[in-house]
Amino acid sequence: MKNIVKVFLLAGFVGLASTSFTACSLDSVDSNTKDNEKSPISSEKELKSSLNGSYARMAAETYYGRDIIAFSESRSSYMYSTDGSGRFGSISGFTILPTHAYSADTWEQIYKVISNTNRVIEANIEESGAVKYYKGQAYVLRAIAHYDLVRLYGEQYVGGFGLNALGVPYKTSFLDIDEKVSRPTVRENQKSILADLEKGIKMMTEAEAVIGRGENIRLTVASANGFKSRIALFFSKYDTSMLDVVVESSLKAITSTGTTVIARGSFVDAYKGDGIMSNSLFELAQSGVDNLGVNSLFNIYNVKPGYGDLVCMNDAIVSLFPEFEGDKKVDDVRLYIIGKGVDSALRNLGKYTVRTSNVRVMRIEEIMFNYVEATLKGASNGDNGQALNYLNNIVSQRVTLQAPKDANGVQPSALPKIYDVLTFEDYKKERIRELMFEGFAYEDIMRWGGEVVNPKSKVNRLLTNGKVVFGDKYAAFPIPQVEINVSKIEQNQAYK
Repeated sequence: MKNIVKVFLLAGFVGLASTSFTACSLDSVDSNTKDNEKSPISSEKELKSSLNGSYARMAAETYYGRDIIAFSESRSSYMYSTDGSGRFGSISGFTILPTHAYSADTWEQIYKVISNTNRVIEANIEESGAVKYYKGQAYVLRAIAHYDLVRLYGEQYVGGFGLNALGVPYKTSFLDIDEKVSRPTVRENQKSILADLEKGIKMMTEAEAVIGRGENIRLTVASANGFKSRIALFFSKYDTSMLDVVVESSLKAITSTGTTVIARGSFVDAYKGDGIMSNSLFELAQSGVDNLGVNSLFNIYNVKPGYGDLVCMNDAIVSLFPEFEGDKKVDDVRLYIIGKGVDSALRNLGKYTVRTSNVRVMRIEEIMFNYVEATLKGASNGDNGQALNYLNNIVSQRVTLQAPKDANGVQPSALPKIYDVLTFEDYKKERIRELMFEGFAYEDIMRWGGEVVNPKSKVNRLLTNGKVVFGDKYAAFPIPQVEINVSKIEQNQAYK
């Protein structure tokens, strides 16, 4: 099979529809064609258009628009897919195969993003502040895309191999038809990802000093540092030196912008709007004209209208949100995000409430939590007092505690919850409550050495005791069979 990629310049998100892709493999002969040499990027305008194409591809349903978030949430400690409409049941049950669309489609879509970023990086045009800003974003996007591939398809979770496990092909060329396709180790992936992040952030920092900061529907220096924090936290499971990187990059992301924790009174309503949330660092835009329609996250979380495949597990929600702490009644605004659907199942009814909801990729609360975790795990540059402040900045805007009436029958006023002591168990619960339904769940479980068990996994006879624990061979996605057929790279252990 001779596949050809035809890359056209994109005007923006709507222009994505006019882009043709027919490649299903990374094999250099199939995924690149010399036709690309006939139309290299020749202007700043074309460079921006091509970069817009990368963001458009990120927003597709097979990437951040739906699937990569649903993959994580359907393997969480509180949610799974009922497979009611045939969506994500194989993910919850760990029955995904190399021939399944979920394996192949997301792999292909992420490498499309990478291909586009490489085209931007390789553009030979006169440098200006804007050109440097666009190319810096492309380096960071390339790092993010490879990180997302590693967390899905890399075998770092499997068998205790960690950084020595097989990672994913790291593509750094758009036009090189002789580029060899192979699977380096996760350690090599880590090195390449961090190098791209550092180069991109440096370029963006220099550019922002000249042309100013862009909108949060594109990467900025703040969100780029936020991604560095997120990615370093992921690798810190296997490389504790990354904890210091988490602290450093988190502080840069937090202090370089006026973004603050969203107030309790605004928390629920903020998710109902279509615009950028005040606490966001990076979002992928949707609109009334340009959205994923029936393929949106809204349709996966909601039923009638919607498919509603993802539902909460009642016992898990009760455990996460206790009614009392001691004799004090708990009022956690994050619980208001969860409600009963028309089918009486507990569902996410508060995040992604409409098809036009922006994809909330990063908000300031996540970065604060990253700082807290790195500090608790022993980062040499972490400050326990600052970590406690960050935790309380969030929790005090989410939870109030109501003491019982006193001896005179007087009801004390409800007070914001404040932690006096920082513990890892408290931190984990608060992180789960805050970030649930946003695509962090599975990666957090694996980083903490936990397990996934749900009604779908329980009936999978290939699993031990119906669960997947850190170290299990089924903890990684299979490499798509179409990729192996062409480039002959090695398959993951569970699917050989």
